[in-house]
Amino acid sequence: MRRELARLREMLEQNSDWIWEVDAQGRYTYASRQCVALLGREPEEVVGCTPFDFMPPDEAERIGRIFAAIAAERRPFAQLLNRNLRKDGRLVVLETSGVPLFGPEGELRGYRGIDRDVTEREAENERLRHVARHDDLTGLPNRMYLREHLAGRLSIGRRLGVLCLDLDGFKPVNDRLGHAAGDLVLTEIGRRLAELAMLQGLFAARPGGDEFVLIVPDGATVSIETVRAVIAAPIAIAAETVRVCASFGAARAAGPEDTVDALLARADRALYASKALAGKGGEGAGVSGGG
Repeated sequence: MRRELARLREMLEQNSDWIWEVDAQGRYTYASRQCVALLGREPEEVVGCTPFDFMPPDEAERIGRIFAAIAAERRPFAQLLNRNLRKDGRLVVLETSGVPLFGPEGELRGYRGIDRDVTEREAENERLRHVARHDDLTGLPNRMYLREHLAGRLSIGRRLGVLCLDLDGFKPVNDRLGHAAGDLVLTEIGRRLAELAMLQGLFAARPGGDEFVLIVPDGATVSIETVRAVIAAPIAIAAETVRVCASFGAARAAGPEDTVDALLARADRALYASKALAGKGGEGAGVSGGG
């Protein structure tokens, strides 16, 4: 029996996962030594604490709500991602799974489970999510992210405006100076719009080509002339200076029944009408998220 217990203890301590038990109040009653690798803390520093003691406050609140619901249903759980602070202050992402422990009368006595470090995996997943939702040239949100953002705002009834813009004079830059110069123009315009969005509380995206979109939330107002001036500022390319301008199309959310497709289609129609009537006025108006 002693040999068997020693073997089991050795298996626990050498396991790459952190094995733990908590009581009905969520306090650790057992922690294998793998907590040193994951949290930088000895088992005796962990026992008596709760998992939430090692999380940033906002994460402790979030995970606390989730775990309270799990414990209320007395059910097992798996692959619950949570952010923790190591003793040295570094952030680590853990993946937690556990099963309930019951007493002889069926009362919940706590949970037994495992944690594993998935920080690198989640960082890579986050990188891939970012790549999938952002334009690789300008770094702005791409068409997919634009639609996600707009759908989310509309789903909660947010009043907003959409400003579509299409660069004028861009093709001659590409034709005369080459695609590399064109990419530099797009990158610089993207940078300027990202800066404007940050200052004005907007959402800037590049759906593709030389088209850009600004989402103007309720309460924010941006003048088309302001955006025009941002775009029209000179751009240095090698020994030359180039300028581009833009045509604009604006639309506002008509109500809770509005859809992403309907709103973007109205802004597109306004854009093409603006291009058709270029130089005939009407482009100096503003677009806001309200009204």
